[in-house]
Amino acid sequence: MKNLWKIFGLAALVLFYSCDGIESGNGKASFYLTDGPLEADNVSEVVISISKVEVSGPEGWNMVKEFETPEAINLLELQGGETFFLDETELASGQYNQVRLGLSTSQESQDPAHYLKFNDGSIEEITVPSGTQSGYKVVGGFTIPDGGVTSVIIDFDVRKSVVKAGNSGKYILKPTLRLIEDAEVGSVSGTISGGIDANLVVYAYESNQYNENETEPNEDGVVFANAVTSAIVDVEDNYNLSFLPSGTYDLVVVSFDAEGSFVEVKTQKNDVELDAGVKLDFDIDLTL
Repeated sequence: MKNLWKIFGLAALVLFYSCDGIESGNGKASFYLTDGPLEADNVSEVVISISKVEVSGPEGWNMVKEFETPEAINLLELQGGETFFLDETELASGQYNQVRLGLSTSQESQDPAHYLKFNDGSIEEITVPSGTQSGYKVVGGFTIPDGGVTSVIIDFDVRKSVVKAGNSGKYILKPTLRLIEDAEVGSVSGTISGGIDANLVVYAYESNQYNENETEPNEDGVVFANAVTSAIVDVEDNYNLSFLPSGTYDLVVVSFDAEGSFVEVKTQKNDVELDAGVKLDFDIDLTL
């Protein structure tokens, strides 16, 4: 009888915990922040300060991480597939549909909590509009499997998220964020050849979504606003479009001046197919 109770007890433990110590009915999720590039090359830092991360799922809103001191993050360091680890936590398994980033309202140093730093050393504060200081909700779906682990990427996309307010010259935080489940994305990278300009950017559009109107600024002054993501062509003429959902894309290569003003579209390559988990090599010759 004692042995029988031992067997029952062991079975209960196996049901209650998975092999890596995750409670039954739960899973783990890791959260990361990434970013796309700015077209202008006269900005050296774009810093935001995050105070907390929350998620909305089967049990409502749950705290993922509350920082003792707001975490100041230079978004320009998170390009080309680079990420900033926010936290890993155990949560109820199931479907999640929102992440909320809490933004700092305090100033821990001589610099503002959120700011741009230019190459000449000058700093411009990024204003967080009233009513949104409690946080920004990032809408998108991801699943935490029972007893499993998932990785979630938050793409800040600074070129769309920091805008200049009319004639005031002030910079305002207006996040345009993507929520990405890492298992469902791939990347496209390669080398650009033939007539390289100093400042080239590659934009990825969902198939047939690019047109010449994209070269015109939208109401926030953003050009190529409907691109899924973008990548700067580096000094070795390479580019890397990261965290793209599986699908078919059109790649548009564009040149800019040092201040980030549009110069011209150099070429467009259509019908680039990408599957989840694939790192696709795709070189682009500007003369073809």
